Amino acid sequence: MIFEPYRYLWREEITEGGHYPNHTYITKGTTLYGYVRKGTTDVIWFKTPKSTWSPTRRKFRKFNKKDIDQLMELNINEL
Repeated sequence: MIFEPYRYLWREEITEGGHYPNHTYITKGTTLYGYVRKGTTDVIWFKTPKSTWSPTRRKFRKFNKKDIDQLMELNINEL
């Protein structure tokens, strides 16, 4: 579990017409640290960050502090 969620950029993918579901990605620069599967509130953190992830040709909505707080609160309540 993470203790400083605001250190990261939370991006909800809004790309239309793709072959894969649009998840929420947790990044810092071009490194992917975790994600939230679409339709869930479970935050999945990688043991080793993924540097091969690329946001190229995708559209995203950036989470604000309120969005992150809501997701983290739901995640804590489920534990």
